[in-house]
Amino acid sequence: MFQYYQSNVIIGIMIPFFAAFVAAMFLGPFVIQMLKKEKAAQTEREEGPESHKKKGGTPTMGGFIFLIPTLIITFAWMFGFGKSFGDLEENVAILIMTAGFGLIGFLDDYIKVIKHRNLGLTVVQKLVLQFAVTALFAFYVESFTDSGLSVRVPFLDGIGGGPLFTEFGWLKYPLLIIVTLGTVNGTNFTDGVDGLCGQVTAVVAAFLTVAAFLFRGGVTPAPAAMCGALLGYLFYNVYPGRVMMGDTGSLAIGGFVVGTAYVLRIPLFIPIFGIIYLVEVLSVVLQVGYFKLTHGKRIFRMAPIHHHYELGGWSETRVVYMFTLVTIFGCIAAFAGFR
Repeated sequence: MFQYYQSNVIIGIMIPFFAAFVAAMFLGPFVIQMLKKEKAAQTEREEGPESHKKKGGTPTMGGFIFLIPTLIITFAWMFGFGKSFGDLEENVAILIMTAGFGLIGFLDDYIKVIKHRNLGLTVVQKLVLQFAVTALFAFYVESFTDSGLSVRVPFLDGIGGGPLFTEFGWLKYPLLIIVTLGTVNGTNFTDGVDGLCGQVTAVVAAFLTVAAFLFRGGVTPAPAAMCGALLGYLFYNVYPGRVMMGDTGSLAIGGFVVGTAYVLRIPLFIPIFGIIYLVEVLSVVLQVGYFKLTHGKRIFRMAPIHHHYELGGWSETRVVYMFTLVTIFGCIAAFAGFR
């Protein structure tokens, strides 16, 4: 019985992974051509690194290349062959966060690059939409899954030596909001160098797939599909990128990471396996805060921190390589937290 379950879980990894990879590879040229036709082009900020100026005009909103395969293949798997042994409700919860934040990112991109309004959604509009998606997710997981909003505490054991879980009482809702906004902003800031956000998140998705295999086998289709789709997307996004994911992709990634982590009850592990997201957010917060306190002085050459290293002489490929390596070490440390 156990071997049958284990083999089904492995199938639930391999088929979504390879199907999403192939779908993303196939979809890439069509999405890029459509974005060029719609003139959905990237506009590089004037104060950005000089090397990025040549990227102006590169199609953006390329997040559809991995978002569409992830959503469709996970949905098809759970309502098709995989429904007999998968955790349907938990996978749906992940898709709610992924699609919900992807839609917010799409609206922001659409206003900026199609309607040519530089600011996109206002801060208030973004927050309202993000709170709405997060509230829907909270309602769904508490009403239709047995995961709820309980979380596992890293590196600590509970009574009897098993994992230590807690819900934090009423604080679970503020915690969900903090984790969501922090992670989504982190993935958004990480998307600033060709291949960076996609490659870092492919590693994170692989980690979440293994974690699902170890603790909740029926949840593997969503992270496996995301991992495969991102690898397919990277074929078009590694330096020099032919397309950029835009907020459509980076916000969807943030929603995916939070949704999967909560379903697996490991959101407190995000600062460990998602250390790059955390560092990117902190670099911006520190830079802005220090700039205001000192009336113009800076901690970093430029924030987010990947630009600091670029201005220090690192190539884009070196930034991606080193940040990915840090993510791998973060994932290993997170596995250690599963003691």
